[in-house]
Amino acid sequence: MSGRVAGRVALVTGASSGLGRRFAQVLAAEGAKVIVAARRKERLDDLVKEIGVNALAVQCDVTDEAQVVAMFDAAEAKFGLVDTVINNAGMTHASNAVTQDIAEFRKIMDLNVTSVWCVAREAARRLIKAGPEKSAHGRIVNIASMAGRIVIPNVTAYNTSKAACAHLTRSLAREWARYGINVNALSPGYVATELTEEWLNGEGGQKTIGKSPRRRIMDETSLDESLLFLCSDAAKYVTGTDVLVDDGQSMH
Repeated sequence: MSGRVAGRVALVTGASSGLGRRFAQVLAAEGAKVIVAARRKERLDDLVKEIGVNALAVQCDVTDEAQVVAMFDAAEAKFGLVDTVINNAGMTHASNAVTQDIAEFRKIMDLNVTSVWCVAREAARRLIKAGPEKSAHGRIVNIASMAGRIVIPNVTAYNTSKAACAHLTRSLAREWARYGINVNALSPGYVATELTEEWLNGEGGQKTIGKSPRRRIMDETSLDESLLFLCSDAAKYVTGTDVLVDDGQSMH
């Protein structure tokens, strides 16, 4: 451990599994106090036991504004001002646009876009209120996707939401630049996690791997360095950027 984010108070949404869980582990290992948030509290409790005293579990539905505010209140009560946010909560659903239910489309947009805005806004409000010395250390990283740049078939709602997430990131970066708050997006390609394991091992996943330029899939560690950079003081002059980490998958 080199302590690249030592002293930071980091909030990770969607932390009960997959990349969110990994992000929390990496930030904690590099010195941050970590608040892990998701709807599945029992999974969060297990993660906190693994990380130790520098972690706090908060059950939260990030599509509910009141719960988002309460999440930040709980984080501040335990560790102080949240200066680092990983907006990771998200979902997808394979469906042809012609047959997709409008409620399902709205659910995806609500979680993948509106909640990202809501969590980022609450973080920024508190950082700005704390004054320029605090806000200058603000780091917000929104997890977008290579699907915001290319079209993945039969996930129109997801593609649209991730493109919106990337542009939301630029918009917030511009608006909050004068406060010193850095807002960036991190866009992964396909990553092997417990959530994608079944699909990757199936026919569709194997075809996708076969078409990728490097004929391989990324693992959960593939985003570690980019995440740590965007959350660290080394990224002082980096804001409004969408960092694509896809091992060339979007170039097939």
